[in-house]
Amino acid sequence: RWDPIDLLVPEWRYLQRDPAGQFHEDTVSGLTLSPRSVSSRMPRGVSRVLAVDRLRKVNALVGFTRIDEMDRVNDLTSRLVPLTRNGRPAWVVGTEDRGEGIFLEFDESMVAAWEARVTGSALWTAHREAHARNFERRFSETAEVVDAESRMRPPRYWLLHTFAHVLLRTLAMSSGYGAASISERVYAWAGDGPDRPPAAGVLISTTASDSDGTLGGLVRLSQEDLLARSVRAALVAAGRCSSDPVCARRIPRDPEDFLHGAACHCCVMASETSCERANRFLDRRLLVS
Repeated sequence: RWDPIDLLVPEWRYLQRDPAGQFHEDTVSGLTLSPRSVSSRMPRGVSRVLAVDRLRKVNALVGFTRIDEMDRVNDLTSRLVPLTRNGRPAWVVGTEDRGEGIFLEFDESMVAAWEARVTGSALWTAHREAHARNFERRFSETAEVVDAESRMRPPRYWLLHTFAHVLLRTLAMSSGYGAASISERVYAWAGDGPDRPPAAGVLISTTASDSDGTLGGLVRLSQEDLLARSVRAALVAAGRCSSDPVCARRIPRDPEDFLHGAACHCCVMASETSCERANRFLDRRLLVS
């Protein structure tokens, strides 16, 4: 019962450590962090900020799947299409990208209390039912034994995922990077024992195979006053959409099975290169209402 979240837990644990000082570098990965103060003007909920001065991301193509995503079923080894006909390849195509970013951590007690209120709401029930319909209609026969509920992202993920989208759209206006070159990494799970502590945070970053990913635009915006201004502007922007009231009132109802609520390309959705979930699990009502 492998879960892709297992890959994020070590990253989350590392980001929980306070850097020893400015430009604190991990000698193995090259990850360089600097502490940042949280402005008194920052909206409630953001408890900690780190400037990610340098980071490295390595991508390697090892195969591909059809119909089902690799994180949605547990029989990956039997469904992964290999790159070669004769066993494992001797080498695979890979890239090493470098960049920068901003890490924001949220107050766990506030997120947990909010999540408890949302879980019993009619809106959340509608999203769960839509996810079940989507799951059943789009899975291959190899996924019949998988519980759809186990693949539904929790309310806090919807909250932080929507926040990450509106923030990266706002940061793109001032950072010098295009919105399509900024990406997210969402750490949002309720916790499952000591090996997986609860998490509530987002990493907004940009990476490139050359120096374009390390121009300093995002790190500059991590300064307390600039970041507070950006977060406030993002939340204000999330309160309205040029497609309202259609967008604001969108709730999936049977037989609909889309995996978003009040979200569209005019307000929340991002390019495919920016979103880790292909613009699923988004609803700005969970963020601003």
